[in-house]
Amino acid sequence: MPDQNRHIADFMLGEDITGFYVLRRADLKTRRDNKGYFLAIDISDASGHIAGNVWDHAEKVAETVHSGDVVKIKAQVQSYQGQKQLSVQRLRPAGSADDIDMSELVPAVSTDVEKLWQQYKEFAENIVNPFLKSLLRKFIEDEAFQTAFCETPGGKMWHHGYRGGLLEHTIGVTKICEKLSPLYPETDRDVLLAAALLHDIGKINSYQHGPTFEYTDEGRLLGHIVIGSQMIVEKINKIPAFPSELSNKLQHLVLSHQGKLEQASPVVPMMAEAFILYYADEIDSKLNAFYRIKHREHKEGIKWSSYVRLLGQFFYFGEKTKS
Repeated sequence: MPDQNRHIADFMLGEDITGFYVLRRADLKTRRDNKGYFLAIDISDASGHIAGNVWDHAEKVAETVHSGDVVKIKAQVQSYQGQKQLSVQRLRPAGSADDIDMSELVPAVSTDVEKLWQQYKEFAENIVNPFLKSLLRKFIEDEAFQTAFCETPGGKMWHHGYRGGLLEHTIGVTKICEKLSPLYPETDRDVLLAAALLHDIGKINSYQHGPTFEYTDEGRLLGHIVIGSQMIVEKINKIPAFPSELSNKLQHLVLSHQGKLEQASPVVPMMAEAFILYYADEIDSKLNAFYRIKHREHKEGIKWSSYVRLLGQFFYFGEKTKS
């Protein structure tokens, strides 16, 4: 990566930047005075993303770039409605001669992926129910599944939105379920942990694996919950005499894990294990988002986050302690 390529998280108001970034969005829009067009863009790297506008020759530039491209950009960092924004002077697609380090542009999990995958396998092997253990083995022994599962993000932007994020999120949810299960002895530990390990597997077919993690057609049309349930049923059908009630319970936990119909769950939780899984998923996803925002925004003299639109609230960090 060229020396001048600054991380987006380090952009300062008023500075001029030049470097390579991933183009997440490029929308040609009509100017307010109806006299011509401008190109509204959003670029990202491993540290974050920022919006911007191309004012000059917008139509010509729009013909040369597409969402998902790596582009070279020259711009000035300005402020708009309290947020940093780029005023772009030049924008072009990256070429084969450009020296680009994709690890600097695509965010990835900070934990070693091999260690996370080993934890996933250990959880699966500790399942006692022979049918659930056999089901999990069918996924683990599927090399294409392993590759995709270890590369897929846990979400587009809200939580675990980086390569390997799905695996990290799954381990986080499973650990919470493992801790909660003994507190409620009547719960079926095996069904709960198996569902935790499988609850988001549909995301491997719902998101592109980089560099922008956009939705696939299947992801938009069906959603990751339905896709995941279908994947589970496909494997179950290859296991002789798999109990239908066990299949129904497992599918129910997967289908209800987002808790509410308005949150894209086809059904709401109706079993004790389903409630535990739902809240475990909420805890892990929201805390990942909280700490990601805190690490980005918590600086000396700043106690509160910027407004979190998805939740309609602010986060409180408190005083920044000196390390």
